[in-house]
Amino acid sequence: MKTAQEQIAFLRAHSSSTPSKWREKAEWRRANRDWLPYSRKIAIKTAMALEEQDLSQRQLAERMGCSPQYVSRLLKGEENLSLETICKLENALNLSIMQTVLD
Repeated sequence: MKTAQEQIAFLRAHSSSTPSKWREKAEWRRANRDWLPYSRKIAIKTAMALEEQDLSQRQLAERMGCSPQYVSRLLKGEENLSLETICKLENALNLSIMQTVLD
């Protein structure tokens, strides 16, 4: 019969080779909590527009002049979008993401 220490050593040796990054992700979310809600709202609006217009992520990427991988990251709602990117999204999908009130 194995001792508790031997069992722990066995589990450590045979556990996943990739350690969990939950703490790192939680710290990242905390550090970026000011802009993350906006990015997520834009991601939702973009995903809805893609569905309504029957467009793929690849087609949106072509319209925006970026990679499909970037569109994928954008749709996760964790990209800190520049004004230029937001403008490209608006033009590519023919929708208003930012509503500005002019005096």
